[in-house]
Amino acid sequence: MLSNTQIKHVGKNGQVSLGKEYAEKQIQISRLSDGTLIIKPGKFIPDNELWLYTQNNIEKLDQAIKWAESASRKETNLTELINKLAKDV
Repeated sequence: MLSNTQIKHVGKNGQVSLGKEYAEKQIQISRLSDGTLIIKPGKFIPDNELWLYTQNNIEKLDQAIKWAESASRKETNLTELINKLAKDV
């Protein structure tokens, strides 16, 4: 499955250049017990955002987006909103 192997030099600061094709992209670096590094490009979800990707929440988000796209919109009168919120406090 190996299609291209390159030898890179690790600089004094510990950095390796992967090339412009990977600029601004996320990569996952896995270190095996023998010191081998496996680099995989992809999109990775931070732990604190994983809850968004459960099936129940995906469905809720889809429903919310559909509602937002179809709901009528009107400009908010901020003074009126502030007065209403002040009364509720």
